[in-house]
Order: sequence, then C-alpha cells, then structure tokens
Amino acid sequence: MHVAGIVPVANLKSDFQLDTPEILLPINPDYTAIQKAVFECAMAGCKTIWIVANDDLAPIIRKRVGEWIYDPVYLYRRRTDRGHREYRREIPIYYVPIRPKDRERRDSYSWSALCGMQSAYMTAWSISKWVIPEKFFVAFPMAMYNIYDLRPHRLEICDSKHNFFLTYNDMTIRDGLPLPFTMFGTDFKKCRNAINKNTTREYLPPLPGEHMPSRKRPLADRWSARHLSIKEVFAELEIKKTSHKMILEWYYDMSNWSEYCNFLGSDNNIETPEKLLTNPHRHDKMCIEKGEE
Repeated sequence: MHVAGIVPVANLKSDFQLDTPEILLPINPDYTAIQKAVFECAMAGCKTIWIVANDDLAPIIRKRVGEWIYDPVYLYRRRTDRGHREYRREIPIYYVPIRPKDRERRDSYSWSALCGMQSAYMTAWSISKWVIPEKFFVAFPMAMYNIYDLRPHRLEICDSKHNFFLTYNDMTIRDGLPLPFTMFGTDFKKCRNAINKNTTREYLPPLPGEHMPSRKRPLADRWSARHLSIKEVFAELEIKKTSHKMILEWYYDMSNWSEYCNFLGSDNNIETPEKLLTNPHRHDKMCIEKGEE
C-alpha cells in the first residue's frame, strides 16, 4: 500500500536560539537530523516522502537532502547478482509549505504534520486515484532512537487495518512525546475537525439578535490553534488494543539542549548509512541550453 512519509519542519520550536536551522545539527559525522528523518521514512517502507518546510528553509534542506533517496531494503538486495542495479527503488522527496490561509492561524509545529498529509493527498488526488496515500507515517527530525529497529516492523507499519506507534516509558504521541507513528485518512479528519472546532477565531460569537459577529477578540486570544501542543493536536488519535507498538530501549528529544548533550555523551549512537543513502540525489535537468544554468 502507499504509505506517505511526513517530516514536519515548519515552526519547529527548540531552546537552541540559533540563526541556523536546528534540523541541520549533526548527530554523527556528515549526518544531520533531517537526513535521519528522511532515512527513517525510507526504512519504514514509505513510497513517497513529504517534507513540510516553508520557503525560507526548503532550499536549504533540498541542498542537503536532495530530491529522492534509495529504498535501503532494495538497495542492499541482490547486490551480488548480475544487474543488481535494476532492483534499486527510488523514493521521491517532495517539499510543501504550510498553506497561506493557515499561517498565523493554525501553524503550530504539530499542525505542519497534518498540513503535509493534506498536501500529499490533494497532490496525488489531482494525478490519479491510484496513487493516493492510504496511510501516513510521521517522522520527527529531532527524535533520536535506533532507527534501524524499524526494519523488522516494516510490514506492521504498512498494515492496511491497524496503526503503528513507537512507545518509550509507556508514552506515545498521544502523551505529547514526538515519536513516530502512523495514521489513516479518517484519523486525519478527526484531528483536523477537532482543531477547527475548538480553536478561537478573530471575532467573538455574535450577541443575541445578531446575525453576524461584530466584536473582535484581543490579538493574544485569536487563533489559539497557533499554540497547540502535540498532545492537543493528536488528542483524537486512538490507540487501540489491535494497534501495533514498538517499544524503544532509549530515546532523546534533541530539540532540548540538555537532551542533545545527553545523546552525544551517551553510548547510544545512530550509525551513518553509507554515502549512497545520504548523498543528495537530484533529477537531471531537461531542455536546458548551454549557458542557461
């Protein structure tokens, strides 16, 4: 089935206070947090990867990540066979911004994940119903754990009936911990509808006898969805008894400086994949005359 990988980047909050994007922080030599998230989606079996980044960050990320990545399972498969290059599978990477009508209204970091899902669905729907994503896998760049443990759970992630959650100390995305998870289109609609229903808007409710609202809210009280946490955005996501779970032995939230230091100083390590999986791949340009580049 078509599992679309979602990597939220827009409006990421951290305590680093840097002028450079936090997602470009190294977790190993020549290996950054955003590359880890993209490889994480590839390891999970995603057919497409959607990075949600506004126009200020998208060019920087594209230069580091590229436009497609090899599926690591099919890259290593049959390497000793003649013509093994034919078995390689490429996973396209797309860059989408938060919609203009959502900016300064619902554009919290967790909302960017929902925005990526909607962009993936609408783009595929405009092409053909046969390429519409049936499931979404969300990978957070700043979540550090042994991403290679995803490989044995690849079939569970692609299960067409049940969701998949990563847990650490009995906590999941439902508890506000930015851990990878999957959700279906019905789950997306529940989360989106709950946010649209509960968020405050520009005007107060109309007074008795009024057909249209006439009183504006204070600026600080408008569009409360801008400040929603991960726990609040995914509150409608159900974790059923039949849901698949993967228990983590260790986990660090790298958006926190102290956790970043603890991760670098620990014995836990995320090995850098070989360069064929980390180098930025780009599509060849067509119909370009000499001197136009």
